[in-house]
Amino acid sequence: MRRRDVALGLAGLASLSILPLGKVSAQSPGQLPKVAFLLPDTPDYAERPSVLREVLAALTDLGYVAGQNVLYEFRFAEHALERLPALAAELLATRPDVLWTFTSGGARAAAAATKTIPIVIAPVNEGTLASLVPDFARPPGNLTGLTLNSRDQHEKCLQLLKEAAPGIARVGVLVNPLNPVWRDYPGVLNDAARVLGIELVRAEARGAPEVDQAFATMATQRVDAVFGLSDSTLIGASPTPKRIIELLMRGRLPSIADDEDFAHEGGLLSFGSDAQARFRGAADYIDRILQGAKVAELPVVLPSKFILAVNLKTAQQLGIEIPPSILLPADEVIE
Repeated sequence: MRRRDVALGLAGLASLSILPLGKVSAQSPGQLPKVAFLLPDTPDYAERPSVLREVLAALTDLGYVAGQNVLYEFRFAEHALERLPALAAELLATRPDVLWTFTSGGARAAAAATKTIPIVIAPVNEGTLASLVPDFARPPGNLTGLTLNSRDQHEKCLQLLKEAAPGIARVGVLVNPLNPVWRDYPGVLNDAARVLGIELVRAEARGAPEVDQAFATMATQRVDAVFGLSDSTLIGASPTPKRIIELLMRGRLPSIADDEDFAHEGGLLSFGSDAQARFRGAADYIDRILQGAKVAELPVVLPSKFILAVNLKTAQQLGIEIPPSILLPADEVIE
């Protein structure tokens, strides 16, 4: 996948306005509906395309054009997830018609901040959304969204990693311990790992400053491959993947992640849910709420399509020959 850029001036984020063409006529600012955006990352798009940029692109595809009938409010946690609750409160003080966020931290902060304003959470781990929305088919409260990944997907990641590098025996599972989604990982994958003949080793990093230490710890534990779990401070939408790839290549470690872009960053393999479907779905739900839909009418959407990407350049550098069982069904091959 190659994500599209949106012509978006960073300095104007806080007051950006968008119009869905053909839906309503021009209105004065006081009459405009408002969408609030709660972001765990930064407004700096120079290093890597962002989830926000993609959602805005999807809204543009729906006919929204800057300046005439929707106001956007933005708050960025700058990867300091502890700031999310206060930022959510700030956003809600602006009285938005709908709030959008992603990641487990954003979801929990938004859910705790309001029980009335509609919230669209996309993408987010299935477990997080299940803890906030008791009925996916007809959400009973003010939250709905699109899920990101599942245990079955993670078991498939381990299988693909073993197929690509049959000689591996100890796989480091890189997690942020501050993310409650990964509390039970990698233990929940032990049965699958046993069948594959590998041992899983938990490696913790509380964001970018601890990545180097996590890899040093994995080296002392003789890890010979790495599985990265999607997190906004690690494998997700941050500059951190670049450093992770550097450390993987330095250690000559085969790798896989559940984030669709990981192979494009330089990882060996990635197996993630279709990001474009998530972005389009998030924009669609925001649009439908602005047009009057109730949250109960918008069921939580589970991923139905996964993208398998293979980086052959990385494979060559690691001396790995990717088998046809992976190459033939691969959706993307990076050479």
